[in-house]
Amino acid sequence: MKRKTRVIQIDGFKGLIIALFSVVCLAAGFVGFPGFVAMTVWNYFPALPSINLFQGVLLWIIVAISIYLVNGRKLFISFASPQELSEAEMNKLMERVRLQSQVKMLNAMMMKTIEENKDLNQNIQQDKPLNVEETKNITNSSQQHEDIKK
Repeated sequence: MKRKTRVIQIDGFKGLIIALFSVVCLAAGFVGFPGFVAMTVWNYFPALPSINLFQGVLLWIIVAISIYLVNGRKLFISFASPQELSEAEMNKLMERVRLQSQVKMLNAMMMKTIEENKDLNQNIQQDKPLNVEETKNITNSSQQHEDIKK
C-alpha cells in the first residue's frame, strides 16, 4: 500500500528557528492581525468602551468561531485530493482549450491585418509608392481573414 505522505524534517538549530518563525508568522497572520483589526473597529465607535489588543484577539476568536458554527461546521480549508475529471468533463475542457487557441490565432491575424492596414494608410498619406511585395502581403492577409470568417 503506497501512501503519499509528506514529512517535514527539522534539522538542527536552523530548522528550529525556521519552524518557530513559520508558527509565529501564521499566528500573526491568522490571529494577531485580525485581532488588531477587530480592536480598531471596536474602538472606532466612541459609545463602546475601549479594548486592548488581547481583547481584540478574543473578539476575533469569538467572531471566527461564531461564523464556523453558523455555517454548519463546514471546513474552510480542505486537504482532500482533487477528484479526477470524468471523460465528458475532460472532453469539454479540451474543447474549450481548442476554442481559446483558435480565438487567440484569429486575434493575432486580425491585429496583423490592422497593423498592415495602418502601414498602408501611412504610405498613402505620405504619397509613397507601394512595393509589389507589400501589396501582395496585404492582399493575401485580407483573403486569409475573409476565408477564416467563412
